[in-house]
Amino acid sequence: MVVTVVNFLVVRFKRAKREKNMRNQFSAVALVVALVSPLVVNAFGESDYMGWFNANQSAQPQFVDGDVITYDKADLVRPFIPKEFQDEWIFQGMEMTIKDAGDMQNGQVYQDATKKNYGTATIASDGAIENYAAGRPFDPEKFVPGADSGWKMIWNWNYRWQNDGVNVGEVEWVWVRRGGNHDKHEIMTRSGGKYAQYYEGGGSFERVLNGPYKRYLMAHNAKHESTNYQVNGGKGFAKGTEFREYTGFVSPFDIAGTAFLILRYDDPRKADDSWAYIPSLRRVRRISVEVKSDSLLGTDHTLEDFYGFNGRPMEHDWEYVGATNILVVARSRNRETVYYGPNGWAVKDDYALRKTDVVKQIPKSSAHPYAFKFIHVDRATGESYYANAFDKAGELWKVWQLTKVWTEDPWVVLDGKGSPFAWNEPGQFSPKGTNFQLFQSINVIDLQNNRGTLVPCRGTEAPNQDLRRAKRVLDVNYLTEGR
Repeated sequence: MVVTVVNFLVVRFKRAKREKNMRNQFSAVALVVALVSPLVVNAFGESDYMGWFNANQSAQPQFVDGDVITYDKADLVRPFIPKEFQDEWIFQGMEMTIKDAGDMQNGQVYQDATKKNYGTATIASDGAIENYAAGRPFDPEKFVPGADSGWKMIWNWNYRWQNDGVNVGEVEWVWVRRGGNHDKHEIMTRSGGKYAQYYEGGGSFERVLNGPYKRYLMAHNAKHESTNYQVNGGKGFAKGTEFREYTGFVSPFDIAGTAFLILRYDDPRKADDSWAYIPSLRRVRRISVEVKSDSLLGTDHTLEDFYGFNGRPMEHDWEYVGATNILVVARSRNRETVYYGPNGWAVKDDYALRKTDVVKQIPKSSAHPYAFKFIHVDRATGESYYANAFDKAGELWKVWQLTKVWTEDPWVVLDGKGSPFAWNEPGQFSPKGTNFQLFQSINVIDLQNNRGTLVPCRGTEAPNQDLRRAKRVLDVNYLTEGR
């Protein structure tokens, strides 16, 4: 049975009256803040973003490796931070350490697959990729503005290097409001206060969700050349499957046990199969495509926003915009994200200047909440660092910052044992030589409503997946059993 967005939320995730009243009270405050905000969101449109984009083309850095950019030097970095995000990164007390990320080439098997299969993939008239085997299908150095390169870029993104996929032992979803503080929120004392080190600065925390995440790539996997780049030779559980993805929740109590499962087919024209387990109903329900672009359990994220974009490319149109140089957390000095700043949603870390290709996402469905979205993707690694989305009126709505850690750094490897937050299974660490930018956090700010959702992904690893163990999580028949 297909569950619509409205029915799905009404059945399982009814708003508590107290929580609803709290949101209403905050909305009045948000209106006042919006009126005095340095960035008047309602006046910021696509032309404003493109104005910054065009200026970035000729910008030359006036900083060097090792510089620490403080508020009095902020003008040095403004050309390399998207205009709509500058007020969130630049503030009294800021500390932006400039540090080159160094050589971050993808895993050798992915490079080998790219070289072996170069020139075979093509784009059909409807945008679907054809004749693709493994590796990076298209050379971004040859991209030019327009739809043809837009489709090539999104398929590069879709088939970026990820080893076998990603496991995250503990994903937190922190609802935060602009201003105030979170000193007395329970997250600051949970587990003896071990989480407090990650949440400096201000911001009012409203609610925290927690749970694991798993993704397993089963087709076009560069590690499986001997079986035509398919896990298990493309048979059994892996038949016709590009990837399977699990998102679960273990707290708070009112959503504990809730889980989502997505099956992405290898056929780019075939719609996903998606399910949700709803504990109060004690049953698995098939969910509609609209749920993936709707608010996820009241957060400012959607399932489709994961990684920067996690939807089906064929449900959108794509335009390549060009390249920019932006400051990003490409190779974090911390194993886990550390937040700070007046609203608690800035990231205290090293920032590297990276060349990113920009693609414009244009949803085909009139029911999609975004009119369009710009996504910045690292030219070398294929990972995303930044995105923004505009509402149906063409006004800026949300901005995302995505931070990364490098699998080969010693504070990530942790003596080959992986993170203490890692998925609770044997061997759940990234093998030496994986050469991959692990997903560290994805943080979204709803600029129209002065709130955000922090999503630190603790214990992220890109392990060599075990098909038998993975099936216990990724098979819909086991969904009611949780992790």
